[in-house]
Amino acid sequence: RPALYGHGLLGSEGEVDAGNVKAMAAEHGFVFCATKWIGMSDEDVPNVITALADLTRFRTVADRLQQSLLDFTYLGRAMTRGFASNKAFQNGAGGSVIDTRAELTYDGNSQGGIMGGALTAVSPDIRRAVLGVPAMNYSTLLNRSADFPEYAQVLDLFYPDKLDQQIGLALIQMLWDRGEANGYAQHMTDDPLPDTPAHRVLMHVAFGDHQVAPVAAEVEARTIGARVHAPAVQPGRNPDTVPYWGISTFGSSYDGSAMVVWDSGSPAPPLTNTPPTQGRDPHSDPRNNADARRQKATFLKTGTVVDVCGGGPCVIAP
Repeated sequence: RPALYGHGLLGSEGEVDAGNVKAMAAEHGFVFCATKWIGMSDEDVPNVITALADLTRFRTVADRLQQSLLDFTYLGRAMTRGFASNKAFQNGAGGSVIDTRAELTYDGNSQGGIMGGALTAVSPDIRRAVLGVPAMNYSTLLNRSADFPEYAQVLDLFYPDKLDQQIGLALIQMLWDRGEANGYAQHMTDDPLPDTPAHRVLMHVAFGDHQVAPVAAEVEARTIGARVHAPAVQPGRNPDTVPYWGISTFGSSYDGSAMVVWDSGSPAPPLTNTPPTQGRDPHSDPRNNADARRQKATFLKTGTVVDVCGGGPCVIAP
């Protein structure tokens, strides 16, 4: 089955060779292809740093991210309409290793989960996508990410006033919206853009994630009308007065877009605009769990989210 894979923060297409991606392919019969999220890939690090030193240059990041959406769209079209005739995608007998009768799907993690939401909205081919440890709205995520302090040193040097920083991040989000999920959320599921199909997404959230704030994933779930698997976590784990407020729930299975919270025992994230610092980072746990991969595969093949957690919260032993 043809599938696109989306890499993480400032990474590269080489992430498609990661153990969890190979396991997903081998266990469930997928062929993954990947390309760079140009604009926020390894080759863009110098430009990202330059943009943090001069926010008026941030348009270059957003413009390249738009190009990456086009790149992924063309790669997906090639997987289903061209690669099968290339020897690199054929077995010894000359048969295609890609099932061209199967629909194109998407699976991505971290930045790939964020950008994957935008790709799903604009793609003419993707009907089902898995967004691993996702969210939307980078201006909300940055200060809450354990990845950001390293880059914040540049921002601190050129914009030392913290209030100026908040204004700047809010303003560049208006540019970022054209290159990440936040700008496409209204069309990610039940209001497809012209000449695109209706879409379903499955969001896998890591409770206490140090790198992508779960609170922004909850905003995304509410915005796109996704339901949350219940019980989401054990009683008392989520410090919110009304955990997962405004998000409808489902139990054993659901035919539609959904969010599933995977709990590895890490502390709840801070309620403040700061990154988590306590406990281990569960960011990679969902993708490395066989049950989570089984749930992802069923969804990508059928569009149904099945309960793989025995009727309780989805717990991972780290």
